Amino acid sequence: MENSQEENKENTKIKCTLFIKPMVILFLILGIVSVPLIYLYLKYPTASPIFSAKLISSELNYNHLSLSKKVIGFMPYWLLSQKDYIRFDHLSEIIYFSLTLDSDGNFVKVVDSQTDPGWRWWNSSTLQDLIAKTQILKDKFSLSLAMQDNQTIETFLNTPSSWDNLIKNTENLVQTRHLDGINLDFEYSGKADSKLRDEFSLFAQHFVKSIKVKDPNLILSIDTYPLAVRESKLPNISGIKDLFDEYIVMSYDYYQPSSDTAGPGSPISGFANNRFFFDITTTYNDYSKIIPPDKIIMGVPYYGWDWPVVDGSTPLSQVLPQNDSNGYAAVISYGRMRSDKDLKPSQCFWDEDAQQPWCWYTDPSTQIDHQTWFEDNRSISAKFDFANSHNLAGVSIWSLGYDRNYTDLWNLIEQKFTK
Repeated sequence: MENSQEENKENTKIKCTLFIKPMVILFLILGIVSVPLIYLYLKYPTASPIFSAKLISSELNYNHLSLSKKVIGFMPYWLLSQKDYIRFDHLSEIIYFSLTLDSDGNFVKVVDSQTDPGWRWWNSSTLQDLIAKTQILKDKFSLSLAMQDNQTIETFLNTPSSWDNLIKNTENLVQTRHLDGINLDFEYSGKADSKLRDEFSLFAQHFVKSIKVKDPNLILSIDTYPLAVRESKLPNISGIKDLFDEYIVMSYDYYQPSSDTAGPGSPISGFANNRFFFDITTTYNDYSKIIPPDKIIMGVPYYGWDWPVVDGSTPLSQVLPQNDSNGYAAVISYGRMRSDKDLKPSQCFWDEDAQQPWCWYTDPSTQIDHQTWFEDNRSISAKFDFANSHNLAGVSIWSLGYDRNYTDLWNLIEQKFTK
């Protein structure tokens, strides 16, 4: 009887051992698999760990260019369909454009009973995966916070409690999305009075100080106008000169849809001889007197404008009244320029002052002349050379996607900005 009991105990031990060993092995396997996935989830929370793992494994031989300058690309939500053409190895930072702010410092989520497109895309899987991919491929990912209505800006700056609300909202997004930077895009039209300029400087000081206390390594940048140094623009450059890590000068749209004459969107020179009302050379000479060049980022447009004009064959032709009969000014992106059959070589010219090409054509459906000033390989190369010769911190591209699937401008980045 005792022997039978002993045998039963031994058999039970054997059975338990046979059961426990596979369970231990199973738990070990689960641990081995889950630990990396948990790490990836914590490291890149915007994408699934499986997505991150697949990307990392597929890019084991990935090499990022050794860049001599910062190369920043703005990624507007309306061009996310072109994201597959991004060369991550040629960039240092991508800035998503944008989340719109209201006067209370909150993100605008609904406009006219519909989801705001910037907010909708921000919460899409497309954008979530892009954040993770950008960071996995060794670039920084930043978010642009935009306020582009004068009344909204005035109300916001007059309400310090809204500043704190914006700071709280910003800190929350930085933490939950693991962002590397925040870009402020406050575009106030026209001149601003001294009170408003002072209020913006106080807000910027409060914003930067508060954000940096929580995350000293976060990149803080601000977009500014070309004329902001010499005119009463917002912001007052002197009032914010020591605050931001990057000052991104929007050195484009010198001539724009509302201009009286067609002209170069980003002329290198021409201001000194009174040919153009302002130019890039003067812009950066002004800025460099206030801000160290190694904090200045040169905004480089990958686009120009196409206007209906009085006489297309005469440069700087008067723009016709824009209406359904005459037509309207339209963006001519680098990609459109490369494929537009209206731009015939015999009607295209190089402007030496602007360091930019222009063309003219007659719209066959309306018989209205059009004049286009745009960017090509030669003009972009001149701007990259300018950034190098003036020892600027780098360039920012407005915007990723405008060059479509053409690789020429990526090749220029490699030629001009690699060590």
